[in-house]
Amino acid sequence: MAVNIMPSETGQARLAYRFYPVLVGLLLGLLQTGLFFQLSFTMSSSIATFLMVTLCWLLGSAIGVYSLGKTRWKSEGFMALALLAYAACAVLLGLLPFQTGMWPVYAVLVMLTGFYPGVFFARMAPVYRARTLFLRENNGFIAGLALGVILFMLAGRIALWAAPLAVAALLYLIGAPQENVQPLSPPGA
Repeated sequence: MAVNIMPSETGQARLAYRFYPVLVGLLLGLLQTGLFFQLSFTMSSSIATFLMVTLCWLLGSAIGVYSLGKTRWKSEGFMALALLAYAACAVLLGLLPFQTGMWPVYAVLVMLTGFYPGVFFARMAPVYRARTLFLRENNGFIAGLALGVILFMLAGRIALWAAPLAVAALLYLIGAPQENVQPLSPPGA
C-alpha cells in the first residue's frame, strides 16, 4: 500500500509507518516464544504452561486496550515494562527452577508483558486501517515466533535475551508513527 507522506515528513516517518507494526509483532512473537520456552524448560512442559502464557498475555492485552491505552504514559514505557517483566520471569526461573508455587508470580509477569500489545493496538488504531494494522502486526508476530525458535536452536538461551532487546532498540529508534500519516487515496477520489 502506498503512503502519502507530507513533504515535511522525514524518511524516519516513512519507515515508522511501514515497519512499526511489523517490528512490534516481531518483538511480541519473540517475547511469547521466550516466555513459553523458559517456562516449559524450568517450570513445566504441560499444556498448563501454554495456557497460562496465552491467557495471561490476552488478559494483559485486554487491560492495555481498554484502560492503559488511554493513559498519558508513553508507549516506550510499556515496552520497557514488558521487557522488565520478561527479564524478571527469566531471572526468577533461573533462581527458582521447578518451584510450582511461583505460578501466580509468573502469571502476573506474563500479564504485565501483555500490557504492551494492548496499548500498541489502542494507540495505533487511529493511524492505520484495522486490517492493515492486524495484517502487519500478525505477520511480524508469526515471524517472531519462527525466528525465536530458530535462534534458540542455533544460539541457545542467549537468543531469548538478545533478539527481543535488539528489536526493542530498533523500535525505540524508529519511533511510533503519528496520526497525520495517512494511506494514499485512490486516483479520482
